[in-house]
Amino acid sequence: MTTPPSPDDVPDGPATDPAWAPPDRPTSDTPTSDTDATPGPADAASPADGADETSPADGPEPSPIAGERPDRARTNGFAIAALVTGAVGLVLFAIAFAVAALVQIRRRGGRGRGLALGGLGASAAWLAAAAIIAALFGDSLFSAGEGEADPSQRDGYVLSSTLKVGDCFTAQTRDSADPNVFPSRCDSPHNGEVVAKPTLPAGPFPGVGRLAAQAAALCKERTPDNVKKVVDDDFDARAELPKRKDWENGKRTVTCTLVYVGEGKYVGEGKSLITPLSRAVITPRHEAMFEQGECLEKWDESMTPPVVDCDRPHKFQVLATYKLQGKEYPGRGKLEKMVSKGCAKRAADIWGSDSPPDGVYPTFSTPTEQEWRRGYRDVYCLIAGNGPLKRSFVPKK
Repeated sequence: MTTPPSPDDVPDGPATDPAWAPPDRPTSDTPTSDTDATPGPADAASPADGADETSPADGPEPSPIAGERPDRARTNGFAIAALVTGAVGLVLFAIAFAVAALVQIRRRGGRGRGLALGGLGASAAWLAAAAIIAALFGDSLFSAGEGEADPSQRDGYVLSSTLKVGDCFTAQTRDSADPNVFPSRCDSPHNGEVVAKPTLPAGPFPGVGRLAAQAAALCKERTPDNVKKVVDDDFDARAELPKRKDWENGKRTVTCTLVYVGEGKYVGEGKSLITPLSRAVITPRHEAMFEQGECLEKWDESMTPPVVDCDRPHKFQVLATYKLQGKEYPGRGKLEKMVSKGCAKRAADIWGSDSPPDGVYPTFSTPTEQEWRRGYRDVYCLIAGNGPLKRSFVPKK
């Protein structure tokens, strides 16, 4: 490598760019002697003598940049990109690349016009295919309509409403509002079954709350007799309701399902069902000590309170009994709030809006933390009075 001259060595005269020439031809700024300037025999030939002299018009065009030799016309890069993206369905990119290629080719020249047009053609083919698919399948392919749900939100999952009565499935146990289930054979491990599909009476859409209450009542009526005793303990009764749009189109069917969430003993092992509910041998975990309507002389946590005739003076009467769900003990405060709400709901089911009757007040008994860890989940909703009760306030089941 050579070292660039310092500024002091630069001549004062005007700067000239060195002329590039083949090694056997002197550059324009190379000094020549008179002898070198004298033409030789070969140089003396004139155009009239037939010398091979090329006119400027016939010679190669000068390069736009000094020192650069002209190249052959190259294929436009945007044209190549347009063809590739169009072939794989990237329509927007293909169109953009094709337009850029055609503009550059028109202004600067070069090859690739056919490639750019090919990219546009491939994009047009993709758009035509999408239009045909949209026309054939409509909104159902791209989005769920109002009041409808996608029956396959996850691979293999369907809406429970697409199944028939007696079909078995596997569903989530934590989210009871999720209508998506995985269809399963009834003789294979599963945790749910469609038990009924009743149709609600015609009329204006009743609203979500009233619709849910009507559906729950219908589904309770259709619950198989051999599981009615354990539905609150070991099964989650669910109902998939018709949407407003379905209702207005005359579809008023309710899909009633039972999902096993307990730990009772069934045909088979583990926590899954392996037979239809109609053939299942179901054993409750344990029966409650008392039933709705029974009167108790007193309540003693350390011993079984004696049951007495409700015409005799007594301290408590059983309003309802039910079992809680869950593995982890929720804590005393949260547990009492849950039970208070549960007992209030059951009192309203018995007495309606007039609960409780005059002269009585509600109370309840819940499992302790030690009992919870042993699997005890029984809740007793009770009523008591300021003095002894002398009659029944709660009908027996």
